[in-house]
Amino acid sequence: MSKDFKILLSPIKIGKKTIKNRVLVTAHVPGFETGGLVNGRYIAYQEARARGGAGLQISGSCAVHKTGSVGRGRGIDCYNPKVVEGFKRLSHNIHKNGGRFLIQLGHAAATVNDQDTNRPLIAPSDVQSQMIKETPEVMSRALIEEVVDGHYRSACNVKAGELDGVEILGAFGFLVAAFMSPLTNNREDEYGGSFENRMRFPLSVISAVRAAVGSNLIVGLRLPGEEGVPGGLSKDDMKTIASYLSKHAEIDYLNVIYGTNYNRLSRMEHWPPTPAPHGLFVSLAGGIKDSSKLPVFTTGRITSPILAEKILQGQQADMVGMTRAHIADPDLVQKIELGQYEDIRPCVGANLCISQATEAKPLKCLYNPEVGFEDEFEEKKPFKNHKTVVVIGGGPAGLEAARKSAELGHKVVLFDSNEELGGQLSYWSRSPLYKEFKKITSWFELQLQKLQVRVIKEKKAKLNDIMNINPQFVILASGSIPKEKLNECENDSLISILSNIQLIEKDFENKHIVLFDEGGGRGGLSAVDHLIEKNRVTIISTDYSIGELINPNLRTPIYKRYLSKGVNFRPQERFKRLEQSSIIVENIFSLKQDEIMSVDYLTFWEGNKVSAGLSEDLKRLGLPFTMVGDCRAPRNVHVAIAEGALAAKKIGEKI
Repeated sequence: MSKDFKILLSPIKIGKKTIKNRVLVTAHVPGFETGGLVNGRYIAYQEARARGGAGLQISGSCAVHKTGSVGRGRGIDCYNPKVVEGFKRLSHNIHKNGGRFLIQLGHAAATVNDQDTNRPLIAPSDVQSQMIKETPEVMSRALIEEVVDGHYRSACNVKAGELDGVEILGAFGFLVAAFMSPLTNNREDEYGGSFENRMRFPLSVISAVRAAVGSNLIVGLRLPGEEGVPGGLSKDDMKTIASYLSKHAEIDYLNVIYGTNYNRLSRMEHWPPTPAPHGLFVSLAGGIKDSSKLPVFTTGRITSPILAEKILQGQQADMVGMTRAHIADPDLVQKIELGQYEDIRPCVGANLCISQATEAKPLKCLYNPEVGFEDEFEEKKPFKNHKTVVVIGGGPAGLEAARKSAELGHKVVLFDSNEELGGQLSYWSRSPLYKEFKKITSWFELQLQKLQVRVIKEKKAKLNDIMNINPQFVILASGSIPKEKLNECENDSLISILSNIQLIEKDFENKHIVLFDEGGGRGGLSAVDHLIEKNRVTIISTDYSIGELINPNLRTPIYKRYLSKGVNFRPQERFKRLEQSSIIVENIFSLKQDEIMSVDYLTFWEGNKVSAGLSEDLKRLGLPFTMVGDCRAPRNVHVAIAEGALAAKKIGEKI
């Protein structure tokens, strides 16, 4: 299999450093660091990706000055000399696995809320970001020089920390980008106005960083292929900038992304979730590559090594960022090298990782529960004294419990009452928005097959079925079912009330479907997603907005799709009653009532409730068991999967 990835697995020279392959893990803040310093959890996370074979890794944006952190206590304060000790430990752990690691230096300018510091944000000009909507202080010449010096001192700490170099963040409206862009720089001094003046600050930063690290370490620049907003940097502007930098700046590569955090939509779209196209920013990198002699990196939903190889073959880039793919599976490269391509846990664009980051929370993955807990899960060798384990339920929690138990050497039997494994995921994946989620269930099924897990489908396990297997441990993962609200229909109403699952299984045309969504998340909205092309759909909620609990990054493609298809959003309204063919709703604030006419079908979505299990019977028999996932309490998929993994890990401790 490795011969199919000849270029991807080939080495590349960046500056004076050789990178063992073309696989890049681009900058992201995992949120494991504490007090602005690297710690053991951060190192374990990064080391797992190096051990798995990634050629080059880059830290998330590290602050170069007290005014420019990523906010809310996250990230590394690279200007602090105390970082050097942690950098040395990080460097050692990366290098012993054959990897390379760069520290990204950035200043958030006016794009990140930093109000807890009791000082204003700073930026080239008094332009507000749509994300923060706080007018920044315009930087004086003295402050500009101070921040340039902050880059210098931070780069000195990187060199002292024995890492491989620095990436300067010149994208997303961060300070270097803000000086370059006419959207955010309307200065009239030597740092604004003409092209050369707008490039003065970026060149000063690059020169300072190079002076700090010397000629042997890598210095790269991350920049947008375009900002994608009126008045911002266009594709042609960026080609000019790339050409200029290759002639006037001592840098070793350009890392191309998209967008600016000064614009709300642009901010959300540079982290594209499913169903965004794969490799959607590659053409931007290709345009920069045509304009510069420097090596060019690309990224943006490149989750498949096959696509990565194709990009390299087409000479659209020299290295390929596969960051979310490595969050999902840190062993991606190693599996390619060993001919185990089909065992790669595919990233499906669920963007839980991005949701966590934008909410200033530690990184998580929808179905890799080991993210951030690499030390706890490091031991993957089978136990010597294996047990017979029965898992009840083939939803997310049950699938991971069965997989992990078998991986640890236990003999596993899995019961599921449905024809199709996956539980709630199997319903979600019927939605056009989330069809990629089918890959999750497919991956689990293949792993269970390889681990020789006996899977019994379409069988609701009873106590006798369990006892006939004579298990030493049982994991209950029977999941949850939708709450049903079917008693709201008056006798003379012609409107049919369907459950969420019934709606998913129907195929209507030219009907008016109303969804009362009180769940606030993707569960309710996914029920009508397949119907919006050929039907009239109205979504009502008492929440302030439709899909209120959905992270804005994930809500953006939902809103674009639904509103462009004519879906009617009616937030802040409650259900009052049914008439013969209409629904009466009431605004929760004004109490004003309104009538929604000509309704054919109505669905109430209020979330799930626990599915009854066998816990009392197992207690009575004294058989060791544990409950995981939604059968304990309906929650999110990633929580259920994490509980399944932990249950498997603790089997030996419980028996």
